[in-house]
Amino acid sequence: MSLTSSVADAIALLASGGKIGTKALVGATIHAAAGGVVSWQNPESVAILITRVLLDLTTVSTGACTLDVGITTASAATSSDTLLDGIDANSAIGLFDHMNAALDTGTNAFAQKLAAGKWVTIDEKTGDATGLVGTLYIQYIPLAA
Repeated sequence: MSLTSSVADAIALLASGGKIGTKALVGATIHAAAGGVVSWQNPESVAILITRVLLDLTTVSTGACTLDVGITTASAATSSDTLLDGIDANSAIGLFDHMNAALDTGTNAFAQKLAAGKWVTIDEKTGDATGLVGTLYIQYIPLAA
């Protein structure tokens, strides 16, 4: 039995002291949020290096919808697309990997630093996310204080 590269990477990350954060996504919650934005806050007391973000959509939205995922230091309700930009949340279920250079022609395919107490936001960029179900996985390494 072989492991997929993302599973093998996650095991290597955890073995090296890395962690994985998760955010359950429910389309109605995203749609009802202020500005259509929900967030995951860095749980560490230090900055983290986000090494990979995986958006696992298990149920598509009931209507046309695109999602942005990104880091922000402004607020938990600030839209950002620095990790995933314009993901179609209605056409098909799927696993979207921010390290896949084919998404955004590689613009967002790199590790990113997030300060302590700051956010990764998931934004209903267009349409209505109602009906969507999924999970956002954030692989990260806490940085030295």
